[in-house]
Amino acid sequence: MPDLRHSAKTTDFFAAADWRALDARDADLGGTNPLPLDLPSANGPQPVVLALGKDEHAYVLDRRDLGGFGGSLAAEQVATYPIRTAPAAYPGADSVYVAFEGRGAHCPTPQGKGGVTVLRLRAGTPPALDTAWCGAFLGAGAPIVTTTDGSANPIVWILGAEGDNRLHGFRGDTGEALFEGPPLVAGLRHFQTLIAADGRLFIGADGRLYAFGLGP
Repeated sequence: MPDLRHSAKTTDFFAAADWRALDARDADLGGTNPLPLDLPSANGPQPVVLALGKDEHAYVLDRRDLGGFGGSLAAEQVATYPIRTAPAAYPGADSVYVAFEGRGAHCPTPQGKGGVTVLRLRAGTPPALDTAWCGAFLGAGAPIVTTTDGSANPIVWILGAEGDNRLHGFRGDTGEALFEGPPLVAGLRHFQTLIAADGRLFIGADGRLYAFGLGP
């Protein structure tokens, strides 16, 4: 049964091999939350956890055995700046995509290096991890994803908080820019997440609430 007692078993925790040096320069894993993911495969879902760090790295862990110190299944630098704010995951045909706010280290096209980065994870030994696309905008929001039925037609939405102060929408599979809203005049705050509900996107700002319609 889960409880709050500390466990020293390597199956129950993970830290980067250089965790002490990362901690000393505030580059640890504490800038965002871990994501449990099920990677699709012919042999059934592969249960993993994706951890994103302020050290600009992504770590893929076995959910049944987190690996202890340095025991990740895969690790790669995926950003050129500390990763912060909550990521968002959505399914692909044979993979899982994860969007996070940050400048990608391996963007397929140079024009998308700033703003939002989307990783693609595939099942395997070890799991495959690469950068699917990057979208350009200025600001520090946290991404969310909308779909038409839980998986189809994904759109990645993110705010340019304390930057261009616009709402941005990107096609989930290709990164094509689909929407750029007008500047929001009331103050947005960094690390802000918008909310999708009842066919609208809601954005809270200083003394004001904005709503955008998602379609007919």
